[in-house]
Amino acid sequence: MKVDDREDGHEMVVEESVCDSQFKSVEHENEIKFSYQNSSEEPSNRGRPKSMDPIDELFMFLCRLKCGFLTEDLSVRFNIHASTVSRKIITWTNYLYFILGSINIWPSRGKIMEHMPQDFKLQYPNTRVIIDCTEIFTERPSSLALASKTFSSYKSHNTWKGLAGISPHGAITFISALYSGCMSDIEITKHSGLIELLEPGDQIMADKGFILNKLLKDTGVSIATPHFLCSDGQFTPSQIEDNQKIASLRIHVERHIKRAKEYRLLQYTVPLSLAGSVNQLWTVANLLTLFRRPLIKKKKLNHHLLKVGIVFHLYMYTVT
Repeated sequence: MKVDDREDGHEMVVEESVCDSQFKSVEHENEIKFSYQNSSEEPSNRGRPKSMDPIDELFMFLCRLKCGFLTEDLSVRFNIHASTVSRKIITWTNYLYFILGSINIWPSRGKIMEHMPQDFKLQYPNTRVIIDCTEIFTERPSSLALASKTFSSYKSHNTWKGLAGISPHGAITFISALYSGCMSDIEITKHSGLIELLEPGDQIMADKGFILNKLLKDTGVSIATPHFLCSDGQFTPSQIEDNQKIASLRIHVERHIKRAKEYRLLQYTVPLSLAGSVNQLWTVANLLTLFRRPLIKKKKLNHHLLKVGIVFHLYMYTVT
C-alpha cells in the first residue's frame, strides 16, 4: 500500500496492486533491468532466493521515513531480522539519494518566467528562488566538541540545519547539505553553493535573518526581505505594505519545509545511529515532495514533476 494526497488535503491509501503495476510496468515497456549497489541480497544466479521484492523493500523504506517505524517494529511487520532491515534502509537511502539527487532540479531563468505566478509578476518579477533554513533535532553526542558544534541556541537543542529553496511556482529547486546547528543562516547560504547558481538580475526572497548584502556584492543579484524597524520604532506605510507582500509570497517555502518534515523520521529527534545517513534522508524527503500536488495550483504541472517522475519510475524497478 502507499499514501497519496486527496483534494481536501487529507491522505488516502492506494492499494499495493496499483503501486505494484506501475512499478513493474517499467520492465515490460522498456525491457531494461537495473541493479542497485550495496544490496544485502546475493545475486539470484548463485541460487539464493530474494527474501523481499524490491517494491516491498521500497515500501519498507517509506514506512521508516514517513511513519518513523522503529527497526524492530519493521522486522516484525516484514518478518525479517532487524539487522537486515537496517541494511536495506541504508541501501535504499543511498540509492534514492543517488538517483533523485542526480536530477538537475535548478531551472533556467526562462523556465522560471514561463511558470511565474501572477502575484510574483506584478510585485517581484525577478524572483529566482525563495529560501529558508530549518533545523532537525538530533541526539546529543557524547563528544563535548561535537555537542557544542551541533547545539542550536535558537532551538536550545542539538540540531542539524539545512537550507531549502523553491521557485515562485512552488517546486523545490535547491536543497543544501545539512550543517551543524550552531551555524547561522548567512554562513549556510555562503557554503551551500546557492550564490554560484544565480545570475545577474536575479532576486532572492527570504526572511529578515538573511542579511546577504555583503555576500551578494558585485554579483548583480538582489534580495527581497521584510524591513527592519526604523529608529523611531515604527514602520512607514510603504514598509508595512512591502512586509505584507513578502510575507504572503514567502510563506510557500515554509509550506514546503513543513511538507518535507512531515516525514516523521525527520520530524522528531534523529538518533545518532543515523548520523551517517541523515543528510541523504533530508535530501530524499525534499525531493519526494515533487510527487505530491504542487504547493501553488496551476493549470499545468511544473516541468520538474514530469521529468522526475519519468526518471524515478525508470530506475526504480531493480532486479539482481
